[in-house]
Parts: sequence; structure tokens; C-alpha cells
Amino acid sequence: MEGTTTPVEAGGGSTTRSGYVAVLVIIATLGVLLCAFDSIARNVALPLVLKSVHMNIAQGSLVFSGAFVMTFLGDVFMGPLMDRVGRKWTFILALIAAAIFSGFTAFITAAWQYVVIGILAGLCLAVLQPAAILVSEEAPARWRGTLISLTYAGFAMGSIVVSLLGSVILPTGNWRVLFYLSFSPLLLVLVAWAVLREPPRSAEALRVKRARDRIARGELVRTEFTIDERKAIRGEWRQIFAPDLRRQTIVTAIVGFLLNFSPGLILVLGVAFVTAYDHLPIGVASFALAIEGFAVLVGTLVSGTLTDRFGPRNVVILFTVLGGIAVALMGIRGGEGWVLTTMAAYGFFGQGTLGSWTRYLADSFPTRARGSGVGFVNGVYFLGGGTLAPALFGAVMNAGNPAAAAWLAGGVTILGGLILFLGRSIQPRRELEEIAS
Repeated sequence: MEGTTTPVEAGGGSTTRSGYVAVLVIIATLGVLLCAFDSIARNVALPLVLKSVHMNIAQGSLVFSGAFVMTFLGDVFMGPLMDRVGRKWTFILALIAAAIFSGFTAFITAAWQYVVIGILAGLCLAVLQPAAILVSEEAPARWRGTLISLTYAGFAMGSIVVSLLGSVILPTGNWRVLFYLSFSPLLLVLVAWAVLREPPRSAEALRVKRARDRIARGELVRTEFTIDERKAIRGEWRQIFAPDLRRQTIVTAIVGFLLNFSPGLILVLGVAFVTAYDHLPIGVASFALAIEGFAVLVGTLVSGTLTDRFGPRNVVILFTVLGGIAVALMGIRGGEGWVLTTMAAYGFFGQGTLGSWTRYLADSFPTRARGSGVGFVNGVYFLGGGTLAPALFGAVMNAGNPAAAAWLAGGVTILGGLILFLGRSIQPRRELEEIAS
């Protein structure tokens, strides 16, 4: 049974105002920037932190793996939460979790404390999904890709900010100051609570879910947007694995799992790869990662903007395949110029895919189950790149064949892009209700 099927242009005055959308994008981008704070701060401060709590690098790596498992669990849990209590409150809850578990790192004094807090800090990345969905459901159709990519670019912006702050703070040896700053999301919580609203699409879907008994009796709940009421009152997990969504859920989950393999090599083992394989000094390796970070920022914005003209699936496939080729080319030993070029190309295309990938996921699921679908797929995304990939590439490199690690990472990434041909082709500049009801 359908509600009133009158899609409203998201840019229209009855749905949202351009001024509100601008404020929302700023708040969501800041949320993503601040959630990046923990991930990057934990990396740049790792040697000092491990020395303080008397842990070795192998033990510290296990904490990172545990944190990504927590990211998976957080995304899977917060997905249905977005569909049951709303996007706004899930976004606020994720910000609070990010502030607490990242900020409390400043007070650890023992190894077990670092293990517990470090694993729970994996929840910081759960901010990404509600931030992107808040923007996707308020943005005008013609700008949806651009605005979502701008929001996601906040992660690259956060990486740059934390790296610069770390370069000033960490030489003093007082790494705890970096994590004191991680409490800053609490300030954004107050702003989000006062300023943000539940997107009209989500608010109506929630109203339908709360009228479960009435709909089960055959009554109609009138809505401004197209909502399949019979499907909306089912459990969220049943919805994303129901016949109408099952294929898209499975395809995007497999693709997401494969897409995040290359970051498991570049972002976790990149410095070790460049120093061991290309025989370049650690300063050059660190600079190569910085170049990659700036390229990610630009690539994310470009790929997201392109989805507004050419469709998200096409852009994801193109950027993913080119990103995979860039990683594979790292398997050819070269000098400083070669390393910087391939790193920049991977950052722009490989990691820059996130701008279009996030748009594609938001468009793949109807409002009634968008949180659950996006949360599940992104949980699988982080599970692959955060736990399995670093261990796999570390074993290959340890066996004395770093080139094979690059070729394997590139091949897996390209495979992920090609599998996406099995996913839905979504036309650009269409309202969410026209894409999936």
C-alpha cells in the first residue's frame, strides 16, 4: 500500500531552504572532520603512546584491528537506529561516542586501558554514515553528489589538520594534548541539537513505522513522499534482504569489502612499503602519504561532483579501476618521482572514489531502510580493509615480495569495480523517491 505519491523537489521551499542545507553541510562536514581526528591522531602519535603504556608495535596493530571490528559493529547497529529513531539523533549519539572514546585516550596509563579505549574508539567512524545520509536526504537532486562529497571530504580535511597539529605538538613529547582536543565533538553536539532537524523524508518514514498497527489493519497513512507502507513496517534487516533490495545489498557489500583493500596497504603499511621496496628515506615516504592525502581531498570532491552529471555507478567504476591500476603500478620499483606520482594517482582515483561511492549507497536504498542498508554495507567495507587486508599484505611483504602486495591490492580493487556492473545503474539528478520507493 502506498502513501500519497507526490515527490517534492528537495530544493523547493516546502521541503528545505538552501540556507538550511548550507548550514547542514557545514555541521555534517565538521562532524566528519572531527571523527577523522581520532583515526589520524592514533596513527601519528602511535610510537609515543605505545612507549607510554609499554606495548610493542605488533600489539598496537592488534588494537587497530579490534577498532575496525568495532567500526563494523557500530555501523551495523547504528544503521537500523537511523531508521528507527532518526538521522539527527543517531548523528548526535555518534558524535558523543567519538568525543568520549577518543578524548579518554588522553588519560590512559596502562596497556589494558589503551586496548579497551582504542578498540571502542572504532566507533568514531560511525559518524560518517548519519552525516552523509542527513545531507543526502536534504540536498537538491541536482547537487546531491557534490554536497555529499563535500561532507565526506571532511575526513581528508581532518587528516590534514591533525597531521599539522601533530607536527607541532608531538615533538614536545606531550601526545596527550592531541587527544584532549578530541573532546571537541561535544561542542558540535550542542550546535547539532539546536540547529538540525530530522529530514522530512525520514520523519515521514518514521511516522509510517509508528503507525504499524493501523497499516496492518489496512488503513492508509497519508504522506508527502512515496513510501511503501507494507514494506516500511517490516524489520529493517528483512527489508534490505527482501527480494526488491537483496541483490543491491549483496553486490554493494561485496564491492565495498573489496574496495577497501588498497587502503589496508597504503594507509597502514605505506611507509614500510616505500622504505623497504623503493629504498627511499622515511621522510620521502611520509611526504608521499601527505601528497596522497591532498589528492584524496581533491579526488573526493571531483568524483562526487561528476555523479551529478554521469551517474554514481559509472563514476565509481571508472575511479576504482584507475585507482587499482595506480596501486598495481607501485609494484614497479621507481625513484622518488615515481612514488609520488603513483601515490597521488591512487589518492585521487582510489581513495577519491569515496565521493561517488557514498552517493551511490545513499541512492541505492529507499528512505524506509536507507540507514540500515548504508550502515551494513559500510560496516563490511571497514571490516575488509581494517582487519583482513593489513594482515594479508603484511604477510606477503614479510615473505620478501612487496611488489606482489601492490599487484594483489590493485587486482582486488579493480575486481571490486568490475563487480559493480552487477549493481543498479542509477540516473543522476533524480529525486530519491523516483529512484527507490
